[in-house]
Amino acid sequence: MSSSSSKILFYLKQHGASALQQIADALGVTTMGARGHLHKLEQQQLLEFNDISKGPGRPTRHWQLTASGHAHFGDRHQDFNLQLLDAIDSLFGEQGLTQLIEHRSQKQQQHYQQALADCHGIEQKLQVLAQLRQQEGYMARIETTAEGYVLIEDHCPICAAASRCQGLCQQELELFQGLLIDEATVKRSEHLLASGRRCAYLVTVK
Repeated sequence: MSSSSSKILFYLKQHGASALQQIADALGVTTMGARGHLHKLEQQQLLEFNDISKGPGRPTRHWQLTASGHAHFGDRHQDFNLQLLDAIDSLFGEQGLTQLIEHRSQKQQQHYQQALADCHGIEQKLQVLAQLRQQEGYMARIETTAEGYVLIEDHCPICAAASRCQGLCQQELELFQGLLIDEATVKRSEHLLASGRRCAYLVTVK
């Protein structure tokens, strides 16, 4: 796969459905050049399009990732993770899964708290938190909004495991809430497992 095609997939993973001109501008190429890459990715069943009307005139074609396109980014060690969860469930039942999630949460909390210990202010904490999540494969970034901040995770490297054991998602929300409890409230505003295209957390400063 060419570097331009990879950049298109990455851009659409982060930004969702986008028009041809937006994609061309992001790549720094002509619309004709971008169109060629888009059609190749469509033939590989990594992209699909919808024609969206916004007022009078011709509809605008918007390109987005297919399920195969999302899978292109991978779910690290998903087969092993699922086998491990099934084994724990078989051996120890629901209580065993709960204990596993709690143990993972405690380890994550200790690691994140150490990383945030020298931060000053909510914005610096969020940037460090996003860096930690980025290193773990979540494609994380921070955006500023009128309501505060949004922690966006465009990819979930544990999606298959989280689908099997949805307590993992609740644990991650509670982790963020606990880390920022003195400065802000945290609510999940988008959820990949609830038909969202990503996970996002609204951070409102107290």
